[in-house]
Amino acid sequence: MLRIRWNIIYLQLVLVPTVAAFITSPSKRTAIFPSARETEMRAGSISRLRMSKDDSEQLTSALARIDKEFQLTVRSSKRPTGGLAGWTKLFLDPSESESGEAENGNGNENEEFVYLLEPPSNPSIVISFIGGAGLGQFPHIAYSEFLSRISKRLNAAIIAAPYPVSLNHFELSKMTGEALRRGLIQCENNAGFAYPQSLPHFFLSHSLGGKLLAIALAASGVRDLAGIGLMSYNNFGFKDTLSMVKSFADDFDNGDGDGDGNGFGAQAGFGGQPQSAMFDQVLEFAGQTVDMLGFEFTPSPEDMDRIVNMKYGTDLQKKTRLFVFDEDNLDSSDGFLKATDNGPSVSSLRGKHLSPVFIKLGVDDLDIPDEYRQFASDATNGFQSASFGDEEAMNLAVDAVYDWILGKDPPSPAMLSGDEISA
Repeated sequence: MLRIRWNIIYLQLVLVPTVAAFITSPSKRTAIFPSARETEMRAGSISRLRMSKDDSEQLTSALARIDKEFQLTVRSSKRPTGGLAGWTKLFLDPSESESGEAENGNGNENEEFVYLLEPPSNPSIVISFIGGAGLGQFPHIAYSEFLSRISKRLNAAIIAAPYPVSLNHFELSKMTGEALRRGLIQCENNAGFAYPQSLPHFFLSHSLGGKLLAIALAASGVRDLAGIGLMSYNNFGFKDTLSMVKSFADDFDNGDGDGDGNGFGAQAGFGGQPQSAMFDQVLEFAGQTVDMLGFEFTPSPEDMDRIVNMKYGTDLQKKTRLFVFDEDNLDSSDGFLKATDNGPSVSSLRGKHLSPVFIKLGVDDLDIPDEYRQFASDATNGFQSASFGDEEAMNLAVDAVYDWILGKDPPSPAMLSGDEISA
């Protein structure tokens, strides 16, 4: 099974759109990437992003194209299906929003929604999920294997809130937190027999989703919850994020993560350049742009640590479990622990930052229109199936979440600030 060239997909999803939008329209720094709804509406078109005056490339999101096919067959409803396992696109009732009306206008195509993953029988628990930057825009694809295995083992209903890429993490936190709240209320109101308010309610997040979740919980003072899981918690500054993308890309370029050394470093990228060379050029360009414009996430890493220290109270800390992978260079759990005086518990795991992400794509299993078959062939280099990620590492993450929700203590000693993770 071939592994997808993930550095290119990550480039398409996050890095180039972010930098290009700031260069072309600095006044729009807080809304720099189309929302999940906008992406869905435009997935059939080709997005052109000018990397310089003399060099532009057609960059399209591979996940957006997969999502387009998903949207053709996915169930959509304003209520849970009641016993039909799998994903449902759950349109949110405008009357449950803070303003009492849909934020994006009227009409089905502009309705707000979450993705609801249901077990085959009435759920035993509900898990609200927020994914990482870029990937979190497509939780039903990027995290489907991870969440589906959790759902199956725990008989859990999972509500996942998609969100766009933006520097304004306050707004993203408000958006996702409100969507999860409304999604849960809608399940309780429209299928109360299957979703009684007495069901245990957990929060789970990955990467940037952990920061968004922590902001929402600190601001709302929500206490009626069973547990909070922050996996690969990330609170990097924008420039730090760029600096780490290189090592992340090299990891999958030179050795795809499974130890066999069969990476994609020699494969050609856009414009005939080797992928690694093209990626290095874009990162260098992005770093120079960041230095020149001096922009940063809101809140900044320092401000976020203060928010956690001042607003993420003891009750929340006692219910929080940090999941830390031993080879994760994008993890900020150490700072979270310092800000909370080591209040949360910690599960130390084998793996990397994207260990929860495992994507399997069977080309023959997709009903792909003729105009998209060339993309499928290109994405898999002619193979009939492709995958990204380390399935074994993902299963270890599933095991850790399963044990945590069942109330088990972490198998390894908690990672104190500055300590190395136990083997």
